[in-house]
Amino acid sequence: MRQVFKRFIPEDFQYLARAFAEQGTSHFAELVRDDYRVLDVVLDDENVFKKLVLDEHLFLKVSPYFYFELLLRQAIRDIKRENYTLERIGYRERVPVFDGPKVIEAVSREDVRDYLVELLVSFVKVNNITLYIRKGRGIYLKKSISDMDFDLMLEISERVEEPYRFVFLKRAGDIALFLSGVFPEQLFGSPFNVRRKPFLPVSVSSSEELERKGKEVYRLAGQSKVAQENRLDTILDFLAAHFEAVKKPLNVMTDRYLHFRKYDIFRFLQN
Repeated sequence: MRQVFKRFIPEDFQYLARAFAEQGTSHFAELVRDDYRVLDVVLDDENVFKKLVLDEHLFLKVSPYFYFELLLRQAIRDIKRENYTLERIGYRERVPVFDGPKVIEAVSREDVRDYLVELLVSFVKVNNITLYIRKGRGIYLKKSISDMDFDLMLEISERVEEPYRFVFLKRAGDIALFLSGVFPEQLFGSPFNVRRKPFLPVSVSSSEELERKGKEVYRLAGQSKVAQENRLDTILDFLAAHFEAVKKPLNVMTDRYLHFRKYDIFRFLQN
């Protein structure tokens, strides 16, 4: 059973029922809530996607888990239908790559799709922590850190021991995958010859470098005893081995269905 279904809230089922059932919405909402097999079938109905996602205020009416699940499903359907994806080679330039079957095979795993939804939700609100670092007797340096800062996550992972090292490695991998999938244009600079916008929380020279680093930190996180104890080693190893394929549904989802709306959803990136 998809773990993300357990994250849905009553409003998700009610909204789904109003879009799918013309009458008896209360009974329908109970049906899809109690039978995950029925819910899976209903969510795969492309007409449901069209009715729901055309509502530009949908994100405010349902849970982010429900919202991103719908968008991710549609992106996967698009890739299946077209059999290719577009690879970004510049801020605006894209070339077709016939890797559709490889991408679909990668995201056919339920744990991968669940991970992608959880990842997207984790960036809706970023955690900021204030630390006081002792520099001398009675002297402290106040430092604010964000768990969106890729370089900082790597730096901290090298200074702490388990179980904390795992947390920072995994987050660094998530940042790399999120930026590669949802904000890839930032890795190519702007059309006005600016290398990258100030908010980009990672110092890399290319998208290839970010993907390489992302795969490496996922691999290291997967080797952790903490990952094994929490049964995350398998999925993290898979992400390390299939990083390029797993990011493609995020690219399609963003290009076609989020557009500029992503700056409203992931508001911290405007700072």
